[in-house]
Amino acid sequence: MSAPPKSDVPVISPNELSEADGFVFGFPTRFGMMAAQFKAFLDATGGLWRAQQLAGKPAGIFYSTGSQGGGQETTAYAPSYPWFPSPLPRWIRY
Repeated sequence: MSAPPKSDVPVISPNELSEADGFVFGFPTRFGMMAAQFKAFLDATGGLWRAQQLAGKPAGIFYSTGSQGGGQETTAYAPSYPWFPSPLPRWIRY
């Protein structure tokens, strides 16, 4: 994307999340989904979830879009799936 690198901005690795007391993540919407970079970051936390290193930590998100109806209503669901206590929300019945 040819943006200049920002060397003075701290970057956290997924493994460092276990040291945090909680998290608040912010990201732009991409047509109703989170940015691919943020999804890759969340995907890299699988080992921490498996080892219960993130259990019980409060988490929050904020996001923005450049237009009304730009997907913000569905963007809130996408990153929250890893934080659900079960694979599917409790209101889904078989």
